[in-house]
Amino acid sequence: MSICKYCGNEAGDGEFCRSCGAKNPVEAVTPQRMTADDYRQLENQKTYTDDQSKQGSYEQPNKFFRPQSASGLLAANIVVLVLAVLTFCNSLGVTGLAIIFSIIGIVSASRVKSAQSEMEAGSCRSGATTMLVLGIIALVIGFAVLVVLKIIGSLANGLLSLLF
Repeated sequence: MSICKYCGNEAGDGEFCRSCGAKNPVEAVTPQRMTADDYRQLENQKTYTDDQSKQGSYEQPNKFFRPQSASGLLAANIVVLVLAVLTFCNSLGVTGLAIIFSIIGIVSASRVKSAQSEMEAGSCRSGATTMLVLGIIALVIGFAVLVVLKIIGSLANGLLSLLF
């Protein structure tokens, strides 16, 4: 068996390394560490498994997926959570839904960074976005209830002052 010059594992007899997927990795040299350029090159290459390389039509999943963070979604969900908690009691608990939605959004946004594939990261990102929108809607309804309650309270105080 030959050794892959990128990862140092047994490369096999195929065109691609079985461990890291590098193309033409076989050399009878001492293995070296992969550099950032090597990783970028591997990310851009189409790699196929042994059975699929004969057909040439199916792409193997990228083993070097690096998800982006969703810090903007995370921060926005935290802001909605704080506002919902601050107005929870004064809005007769209507912003409780905003609290629930924002907590789910925070969890979804934090899972984006640890996703194993682009599909999983997109799913977590869309879940966080949906929960953010639902949280904002619940927060706006809670603020509307808060304003209506304040108006009713001031009208009631004015009416009581006229009567007594």
